[in-house]
Amino acid sequence: MASRFVALTLGTLLLGAAPAWAKEPAARTADSEEAPAADETLTLKKGAKQVLTVPGLSRVALGDPSVADVKTTGKDGVEVSALAKGTTTLIVWGNGGKRRTYRIVVDG
Repeated sequence: MASRFVALTLGTLLLGAAPAWAKEPAARTADSEEAPAADETLTLKKGAKQVLTVPGLSRVALGDPSVADVKTTGKDGVEVSALAKGTTTLIVWGNGGKRRTYRIVVDG
């Protein structure tokens, strides 16, 4: 009975121990939860608009529609309208699936 107890205890300890080659998972930082780094920052006043030219425009994604609005203008244009103070991310895809990221900052 004692040998059975010792064997179970050792087995539990061995299974519970991490292998020597195992590493701790990387700690999450505040940066790891943020949007990808922007290629460019657009700073607009509330109510302002700016048109971006994206050759071969195929797709648009906007992070926070309460901060800015986007609409396509023609074949290669994206109009950004500043709605409210804050920051959001705009991603546009152009020729060959090339992606460009914009950080949009709206000042009050």
